[in-house]
Amino acid sequence: MVTIEELVAKNGTVNGNLIGVDGNAFIVIGYTTGQLRRGGWPREDISKVSEIAMSGDYDNVLATCAATLNFE
Repeated sequence: MVTIEELVAKNGTVNGNLIGVDGNAFIVIGYTTGQLRRGGWPREDISKVSEIAMSGDYDNVLATCAATLNFE
């Protein structure tokens, strides 16, 4: 399985900020995938980010999503 570090190295980070986003895990993932779409990430890689985020607990969701965002 590909890692989040490999995906970020391939596609870079996108502008975004989790502050103010509803704390529900699915909302956080949805916000992040929307930012990745706007940032030009390929659909397959966005799906992989979602899979990685959902493969663990809530802390994993936050860490995975934060790794892809360049906080403004």
